[in-house]
Amino acid sequence: MGQREINKKLKEMDIKFGDNNEAIGKNLIEDYLDMPLRNYKDKYATFDFFNTDLKVIVELKSRRNSSQKYKTQLIGKNKFDKAKVKISEGYKVYFFWLLQDGLYVYEVNKNQNFETTYLGNYARNDKSKELILIPNLVLKKTIPKEERTTEDKNKVEPYILKWD
Repeated sequence: MGQREINKKLKEMDIKFGDNNEAIGKNLIEDYLDMPLRNYKDKYATFDFFNTDLKVIVELKSRRNSSQKYKTQLIGKNKFDKAKVKISEGYKVYFFWLLQDGLYVYEVNKNQNFETTYLGNYARNDKSKELILIPNLVLKKTIPKEERTTEDKNKVEPYILKWD
Protein backbone atom coordinates (compact mmCIF):
# COMPACT_ATOMS: atom_id res chain seq x y z
CA MET A 1 0.00 0.00 0.00
CA GLY A 2 1.47 3.35 -1.05
CA GLN A 3 1.55 6.58 0.98
CA ARG A 4 -1.39 8.05 -0.95
CA GLU A 5 -3.56 5.04 -0.05
CA ILE A 6 -2.47 5.22 3.59
CA ASN A 7 -3.35 8.94 3.75
CA LYS A 8 -6.74 8.24 2.20
CA LYS A 9 -7.41 5.42 4.69
CA LEU A 10 -6.40 7.63 7.65
CA LYS A 11 -8.73 10.39 6.45
CA GLU A 12 -11.61 7.90 6.04
CA MET A 13 -11.01 6.60 9.57
CA ASP A 14 -10.98 10.15 10.98
CA ILE A 15 -14.21 11.03 9.18
CA LYS A 16 -15.90 7.86 10.45
CA PHE A 17 -14.67 8.60 13.99
CA GLY A 18 -16.17 12.12 13.78
CA ASP A 19 -19.45 10.91 12.27
CA ASN A 20 -19.85 8.20 14.93
CA ASN A 21 -19.24 10.70 17.72
CA GLU A 22 -21.51 13.35 16.20
CA ALA A 23 -24.71 11.51 17.21
CA ILE A 24 -23.40 10.85 20.73
CA GLY A 25 -22.15 14.41 21.07
CA LYS A 26 -25.39 15.90 19.76
CA ASN A 27 -27.41 14.08 22.44
CA LEU A 28 -25.04 15.24 25.18
CA ILE A 29 -25.11 18.82 23.90
CA GLU A 30 -28.93 18.88 23.65
CA ASP A 31 -29.03 17.64 27.24
CA TYR A 32 -26.51 20.27 28.35
CA LEU A 33 -28.20 23.19 26.56
CA ASP A 34 -31.67 21.81 27.36
CA MET A 35 -32.89 22.35 23.79
CA PRO A 36 -33.35 20.39 20.57
CA LEU A 37 -30.78 20.95 17.83
CA ARG A 38 -30.93 20.35 14.10
CA ASN A 39 -28.06 19.24 11.90
CA TYR A 40 -27.01 21.43 9.02
CA LYS A 41 -27.91 19.59 5.82
CA ASP A 42 -24.82 20.72 3.91
CA LYS A 43 -21.89 18.50 4.93
CA TYR A 44 -19.57 21.44 4.19
CA ALA A 45 -21.45 23.84 6.50
CA THR A 46 -19.26 25.85 8.88
CA PHE A 47 -21.03 24.50 11.97
CA ASP A 48 -22.66 21.21 12.97
CA PHE A 49 -25.94 22.05 14.74
CA PHE A 50 -28.39 24.91 15.25
CA ASN A 51 -31.65 25.98 16.86
CA THR A 52 -33.12 28.87 14.89
CA ASP A 53 -35.91 29.62 17.39
CA LEU A 54 -33.50 30.06 20.28
CA LYS A 55 -30.73 31.51 18.06
CA VAL A 56 -28.06 28.99 19.03
CA ILE A 57 -25.27 27.54 16.85
CA VAL A 58 -22.99 24.67 17.84
CA GLU A 59 -19.73 23.22 16.55
CA LEU A 60 -18.56 19.84 17.88
CA LYS A 61 -15.03 18.50 17.68
CA SER A 62 -14.27 14.90 18.65
CA ARG A 63 -10.75 14.03 19.71
CA ARG A 64 -8.94 10.82 20.66
CA ASN A 65 -7.16 12.44 23.63
CA SER A 66 -8.02 13.64 27.12
CA SER A 67 -8.25 17.28 28.17
CA GLN A 68 -4.91 16.93 29.96
CA LYS A 69 -2.84 15.95 26.90
CA TYR A 70 -2.63 19.50 25.49
CA LYS A 71 -2.98 22.95 27.08
CA THR A 72 -5.24 24.15 24.24
CA GLN A 73 -7.95 22.84 21.94
CA LEU A 74 -7.98 23.69 18.25
CA ILE A 75 -10.74 25.23 16.14
CA GLY A 76 -10.51 26.57 12.60
CA LYS A 77 -10.06 30.33 12.42
CA ASN A 78 -12.80 30.36 9.78
CA LYS A 79 -15.23 28.94 12.37
CA PHE A 80 -14.16 31.43 15.02
CA ASP A 81 -14.55 34.38 12.64
CA LYS A 82 -17.97 33.16 11.43
CA ALA A 83 -19.06 32.65 15.06
CA LYS A 84 -18.30 36.32 15.80
CA VAL A 85 -20.45 37.37 12.82
CA LYS A 86 -23.32 35.18 14.05
CA ILE A 87 -23.00 36.68 17.56
CA SER A 88 -23.37 40.15 16.02
CA GLU A 89 -26.61 38.85 14.46
CA GLY A 90 -27.94 37.91 17.92
CA TYR A 91 -26.91 34.24 18.10
CA LYS A 92 -25.11 32.39 20.89
CA VAL A 93 -22.34 30.18 19.52
CA TYR A 94 -20.83 27.25 21.39
CA PHE A 95 -17.77 25.17 20.57
CA PHE A 96 -17.77 21.71 22.13
CA TRP A 97 -14.98 19.16 22.36
CA LEU A 98 -15.88 15.53 23.00
CA LEU A 99 -12.69 14.20 24.60
CA GLN A 100 -11.82 10.93 26.31
CA ASP A 101 -12.53 12.42 29.73
CA GLY A 102 -15.76 14.28 28.97
CA LEU A 103 -17.57 16.92 26.99
CA TYR A 104 -16.09 20.43 27.21
CA VAL A 105 -17.63 23.70 26.10
CA TYR A 106 -16.60 27.25 25.27
CA GLU A 107 -19.25 29.91 24.62
CA VAL A 108 -17.73 32.16 21.99
CA ASN A 109 -17.19 35.74 23.11
CA LYS A 110 -16.81 38.16 20.20
CA ASN A 111 -14.51 40.37 22.29
CA GLN A 112 -12.13 37.56 23.16
CA ASN A 113 -9.15 36.69 20.96
CA PHE A 114 -6.66 33.85 21.13
CA GLU A 115 -3.34 32.90 19.60
CA THR A 116 -3.35 31.27 16.19
CA THR A 117 -1.13 28.71 14.53
CA TYR A 118 -0.90 26.93 11.22
CA LEU A 119 -1.26 23.16 11.48
CA GLY A 120 -2.42 20.24 9.38
CA ASN A 121 -2.91 16.56 10.03
CA TYR A 122 0.53 15.62 8.80
CA ALA A 123 -0.12 11.91 9.29
CA ARG A 124 -2.73 12.27 6.51
CA ASN A 125 -0.57 14.69 4.52
CA ASP A 126 -3.22 17.45 4.88
CA LYS A 127 -2.36 21.04 4.04
CA SER A 128 -1.91 23.31 7.03
CA LYS A 129 -4.58 25.87 7.87
CA GLU A 130 -4.95 28.67 10.37
CA LEU A 131 -6.29 27.48 13.70
CA ILE A 132 -7.29 29.20 16.92
CA LEU A 133 -5.72 27.87 20.13
CA ILE A 134 -8.47 27.87 22.77
CA PRO A 135 -6.86 27.48 26.23
CA ASN A 136 -8.29 24.67 28.33
CA LEU A 137 -8.60 27.21 31.16
CA VAL A 138 -11.56 28.88 29.38
CA LEU A 139 -13.35 25.56 28.72
CA LYS A 140 -15.93 24.16 31.08
CA LYS A 141 -16.64 20.48 31.59
CA THR A 142 -20.32 19.63 31.27
CA ILE A 143 -22.12 17.64 33.95
CA PRO A 144 -24.28 14.70 32.78
CA LYS A 145 -27.92 14.96 33.91
CA GLU A 146 -27.69 11.93 36.21
CA GLU A 147 -24.72 13.47 38.07
CA ARG A 148 -26.18 16.93 38.70
CA THR A 149 -26.76 17.94 42.29
CA THR A 150 -29.73 19.92 43.59
CA GLU A 151 -27.47 22.98 43.63
CA ASP A 152 -26.62 22.40 39.95
CA LYS A 153 -30.29 22.06 39.05
CA ASN A 154 -31.08 25.46 40.61
CA LYS A 155 -28.57 27.30 38.40
CA VAL A 156 -29.87 29.53 35.62
CA GLU A 157 -26.95 28.94 33.25
CA PRO A 158 -26.39 25.57 31.58
CA TYR A 159 -24.90 22.87 33.75
CA ILE A 160 -21.16 23.12 33.99
CA LEU A 161 -18.33 21.89 36.12
CA LYS A 162 -15.52 24.37 36.58
CA TRP A 163 -11.95 23.21 36.13
CA ASP A 164 -10.17 22.21 39.34
